[in-house]
Amino acid sequence: MVKQLFVVGLIVAAIGCKPDLEGRRSLVSGARVLAVRSLPASAKPADSVSYDALFVDADGVADPEALDWALCIARKPLTETGAVSTKCLKRETSALEVLGTGAEAMASVPSDACALFGPTPQTPEAGEPAPRPVDPDTTGGYYQPVRVVFAGDDREDQYSIGVTRLSCGLGGATQEQAAEFTRRSKPNENPELEAVVVDRGRADAEVLPALDSEDLFSVPAGVSIHLVARWPDCPSDPECGDEICSPGEDTASCDDDCRQPHGCRGSEPYVYFDPITRKLADRREAMRVSWFASAGEFGHDRTGRSETEADRADSENDWTAPAAEGEVRIWVVLRDDRGGVGWGSYKLQVE
Repeated sequence: MVKQLFVVGLIVAAIGCKPDLEGRRSLVSGARVLAVRSLPASAKPADSVSYDALFVDADGVADPEALDWALCIARKPLTETGAVSTKCLKRETSALEVLGTGAEAMASVPSDACALFGPTPQTPEAGEPAPRPVDPDTTGGYYQPVRVVFAGDDREDQYSIGVTRLSCGLGGATQEQAAEFTRRSKPNENPELEAVVVDRGRADAEVLPALDSEDLFSVPAGVSIHLVARWPDCPSDPECGDEICSPGEDTASCDDDCRQPHGCRGSEPYVYFDPITRKLADRREAMRVSWFASAGEFGHDRTGRSETEADRADSENDWTAPAAEGEVRIWVVLRDDRGGVGWGSYKLQVE
């Protein structure tokens, strides 16, 4: 029997349901991959990328040598549900390009990725009609999947999926629109957690210590604390000199920002081609926060900010300490809705 765990950053920020504690996704009781990240978050066909994973267990960091990586190079049939083709949820198959094992994996985006997973028409087989191009997601994006698997505590294979957002151009746009889209578009940047703080209602919130920190933060057993995850506040309007190469800026208009371009690590503005109005539109990323802990209970497994709340660069949650004393690990995963992923690992002491 094969267990499947899809870790894909393509879902709009939402508040999670709250089932019984033992069945909650936020409780980490054994080895798990909580997130998979592409570096960089966006790439063109034939570009080099690397992948890493937030691989943890109840005691902290799990042994990354157990991770087995591969690119999925099989298109998902229209009749299948799920994030990727089921052909890719295997150890070895012709649907996979093996990348190796360990904490990280290096890959080259397949040259035909925009035909397999994007809007570029595929060459039909002899006597067969041309396959239908892939539909974009709600942000206009297309994605190259990467598969990572490890043998779980029960020796059953545990699968996770990450993605690289593909730079494939537009489907269905005019030449003028495609040219403007290319001029104004910037690659997606992975989001970044600036901090997770404990808000006790005082003027200064206390920063939750990182997992590898020597600092100690104590919480009485059974007590609830209010946590706030924070990320950078992205400018909605480009401003030369803000150290962000924003949509519409280039080396001609803002050389200092775009000579070595990078985006904002929060809710980025981006250019979107609306398939209904057939026009280009300016949008902001929605953000989703997933919360995990080795003990205790979160008020919500997931929180976040919708696109209309993009001016808020934080998300709140409550965590109730367990009755037992000891160190508790907390992991927070931040995802934008264009496939970008970031995370932080923290600790506290229950007394």
